[in-house]
Amino acid sequence: MPLVQLPATPPPHINPDDHALVVGINDYVAGINTLQGAINDCNLFCRWLVDPTMGGLNPANISLVVSAGHQPPAEPVRNQIEDILATYFDRANTGWLGGRRLYLFLAGHGLSRPPPNHRDCALVMADARPNLLRGLLGGVAADSMRLTGLFKEVMLVMDTCAEVSGPAELLCNLPFYGDVTLTPRRPFLHIHAASWNATAAEKLLPDPLDPGAAGSWQGVLTNALLRGLTTASDDAGRITSSSLKRFIEAAAGGPRIEFDDGEPGAPTPMVFGTPRGVPVNVSLRNGAARFQVRDGIDFGVVRQAQTAPATVMLKPGLWLFDGIDAAGLITGSQAVSVREGGMDVAI
Repeated sequence: MPLVQLPATPPPHINPDDHALVVGINDYVAGINTLQGAINDCNLFCRWLVDPTMGGLNPANISLVVSAGHQPPAEPVRNQIEDILATYFDRANTGWLGGRRLYLFLAGHGLSRPPPNHRDCALVMADARPNLLRGLLGGVAADSMRLTGLFKEVMLVMDTCAEVSGPAELLCNLPFYGDVTLTPRRPFLHIHAASWNATAAEKLLPDPLDPGAAGSWQGVLTNALLRGLTTASDDAGRITSSSLKRFIEAAAGGPRIEFDDGEPGAPTPMVFGTPRGVPVNVSLRNGAARFQVRDGIDFGVVRQAQTAPATVMLKPGLWLFDGIDAAGLITGSQAVSVREGGMDVAI
């Protein structure tokens, strides 16, 4: 199985009880189009997962599985992914008390079932054939892990299409015992790139985590998700399921996003950290040699004078950008409403 070993990171890890299964498939048999961005999506998501200022996971808790080209055998296949998830059931049977959060990230071709099961979406596996499309049902896997109590929270991301097509074998064979009505209700977040019988897209896009890095082919959903996971703050300054939903729906077209914050009387929203800021690209004009940034409310300086072009990271809100000449005098000021997603400013 093409399991990728991630480099270790030094402890402590801020979320040592979080786990992740990340699966990306670019390569399929003849007759099924090769993708360019699914493995890139997985690598980008893993960067967020292991970054101590972002996901904060121990890399040892992450299973990264990707296709390895067109040479046989065609992997990964469904039972390999099921086996990885089944190990958590094995651990529970030997005394493991469960984890805090499980991330399931699936990228590749995707299919949906016809009604009445049209909300079930599957990642098309590498051993699929044009006349028999084998897939793993992501939602069934996520629910199996959550309702059995193995994890307190589950986040599912499927950067796949959700078309209905041809002869398909879409399954997920995991133990499924539990009761959705039991308390406490466990929070979840399910993010699908496409609505039922719709397609998703991949494009050549900028790096969503490092504005200075080279771009790459990515799923439009993955790019929006990772920008949201670093900038999509709610009113309390947290990145939550609700704030992510708003951000992704505005940035990525027509995704299907469902979430539950747990008990209605005492909700426990899934929190993904605090925003690190939005990239603002600054250039100079009108004789300015440097620039500074001030708070748009109290006018205090928040970024000392520096040269440009430069990129500064700011939280969404109102800011004043001042151009400063060689003598230290302000040549002009511009009020800028910084929004999620990044922007350019010339002063």
